[in-house]
Amino acid sequence: MAQDDDTRTTTTQPFTLYAAKGRVYARNRDQKIVDLGTLTRGDDGWSYLLDGNQQSAGGFSSDEQALRDLGRNLRFLWLDGQFTAVADAKDDATLALDGATRLDIELDELPPGGRMQDATV
Repeated sequence: MAQDDDTRTTTTQPFTLYAAKGRVYARNRDQKIVDLGTLTRGDDGWSYLLDGNQQSAGGFSSDEQALRDLGRNLRFLWLDGQFTAVADAKDDATLALDGATRLDIELDELPPGGRMQDATV
């Protein structure tokens, strides 16, 4: 029996975003950490630019606000793909996330009405 899309339950995945040393990092539930792109502070505030899809935004008053915006605008399929495509940043001896600004988020694997494909990947 086919299930109506409106009654389908969604599954979420936890991630943690970090702002450290001018970069944005993400950690998945398997504890892998990937470098997503730059996080810089300029005259107009904080801004980010992701390496994988060139997603960007700026004008934030803090690195935490930049992470919050990023967390609201990330798509699960794209972020999950980064954990497959990008090397584990934990292998970088200079990575230091202790004391870094962090934000815990959960992303829907497939939002209600969502398609199995994501053109932003």
